[in-house]
Amino acid sequence: MTTSIGAAFAYHNLRPDFVATDAGGNDDDIKRLSMNHNGTELVVRAFAIETRWGAIGARHSFTGTMQPRYQASVAFRVAGKISARLVEVGQRIKSGQPLFRLDAEDIELQLRVAEAEQLSARSLLKQMTSEEARLLQLRSTNSVSQSEYDLGLANRDVAIARVEAADRRLTLAKNQRTYCDLLADSDGVVTAIQAEAGQVVNVGQPVLNLTQSEELEAVISLPESLISEVKELCATATFWSKPSLQLQAELRELAPMADPISRTYDAKFRLMPMTPDLAIGMTVTITLSTTVEDGLCIPITSIATLGETPIVWRIDTKTGLVEAVPVVIDEYRNETAVVRGDFHSGDRIVSAGVQRIDEKSKVRVWESQK
Repeated sequence: MTTSIGAAFAYHNLRPDFVATDAGGNDDDIKRLSMNHNGTELVVRAFAIETRWGAIGARHSFTGTMQPRYQASVAFRVAGKISARLVEVGQRIKSGQPLFRLDAEDIELQLRVAEAEQLSARSLLKQMTSEEARLLQLRSTNSVSQSEYDLGLANRDVAIARVEAADRRLTLAKNQRTYCDLLADSDGVVTAIQAEAGQVVNVGQPVLNLTQSEELEAVISLPESLISEVKELCATATFWSKPSLQLQAELRELAPMADPISRTYDAKFRLMPMTPDLAIGMTVTITLSTTVEDGLCIPITSIATLGETPIVWRIDTKTGLVEAVPVVIDEYRNETAVVRGDFHSGDRIVSAGVQRIDEKSKVRVWESQK
């Protein structure tokens, strides 16, 4: 498209017999143009300046994925053989909902043993308590020695301690019995299953991954060169599957150490606002950029030189005359440049044909672009 417009422009300006008409095609507006620089009206394209917008500075784009902010690996608190899996990947679950179940036969046996030990300890305590009371009565009549009574008192105290230990072992056995049913600690979504029915698992071995909320974040890898300045850059998120969606992003977490293989740092960005249309694993592109407060983004074809000074030609819309405006070029891009200069909102500058213009030229805008 740009090549076609440029060819048309050159064709119209290089023809000595070119006749320009307005969009309406009125014959009264037809004017023959000559190619003399001085005092000649040249047909040019124009670009409208809007100074209320700052130009976007350097951009860096990185592709990553959407990941849940809160995710936990769920595991059993006791060892055993899985008897049932009660959930599927992607299923939404509620707090307290059963996820897996272990074969409880061995745990039941341990519970019965703990109950028997508790009964035995209480029986022994009852006996030792009666023995201590009998020895105390006999000691009051000096029928037994003090050492015999002290031994009976110590046996009673030992029996009390054994009862307390048996009570705790029974409580532990009951807890382990309840641990055979793996329950969800919070609402969430199952993202991965790492065990199946029939598998023997150890204590703490992950069997399931669970997201603990619906809040997602963008995770990307950053090179070392951006670590020191990433917190100062503006971040936006775009999505491969949703090209029209663009969200502001905020750096939430930056890894303190580089990955030993890629030598990059994981960065996690919070999206604002969070939308329900996003899903775990979606491809996301985080664009980091700086804002040049006084810069303007103009077509690179607008830039000319006057001596050794970069300039652009500003058009007086009333007279058609042009004025050279010196500019400072901050950055060159593919088709545009970021410049600073004495511009005002609404100014028009020549965006094509600058090579044929001097300070005495008079121009006519053929087409404008904002």
